Amino acid sequence: MAQDNTRKPVRVWVDGCFDMMHFGHANALRQARAMGDYLVVGVHSDAEVEQNKGPCVMKEEERYAAVAGCKWVDEVVRDAPYVTTMEMLDTYDIDFVVHGDDITTAADGSDCYQLVKDAGRYRECRRTVGVSTTELVGRMLLLTRDHHIRGSRSVRSPIQGVDAAAVADFSQGIPAGALTGIAHYLSTSKKI
Repeated sequence: MAQDNTRKPVRVWVDGCFDMMHFGHANALRQARAMGDYLVVGVHSDAEVEQNKGPCVMKEEERYAAVAGCKWVDEVVRDAPYVTTMEMLDTYDIDFVVHGDDITTAADGSDCYQLVKDAGRYRECRRTVGVSTTELVGRMLLLTRDHHIRGSRSVRSPIQGVDAAAVADFSQGIPAGALTGIAHYLSTSKKI
């Protein structure tokens, strides 16, 4: 009797906002894809993100296109729920979920992945240190602030005169000042 040596491809799920898609997002998708054979990426709608985090910078269609353009993504699911459910995983025949090693909470403060964690269908990948949407928005705000304070013609380089330590790793936090505060629409609550 012949033995069937074919195995079912391992299907991996990642979901997120993917606002201002950057290499930190791409690195997470690369790591998730390496854990399986087929990567399905759920992208939250503007309405879901608005309800749980606040407004996105990029429009929903732009975020779908950015994720679809990533070479490690095999399939994009539009309007993925913000809280990952077992029903969603079963609908797409997903073996497990992958998320970064930072916690993601819904508007009510609950862990968005608790259901899949409880079911043993959750794995983590390493977050790319020093790059995040929060980091990028923070850098832009600092550079814009500096530009308006000094004027655009007084400086040859857009970052000349900006404190490199303040821009280098924004997610680590900087001293609060008159132009900083917590922006709840960003992916963390670090002060900017």
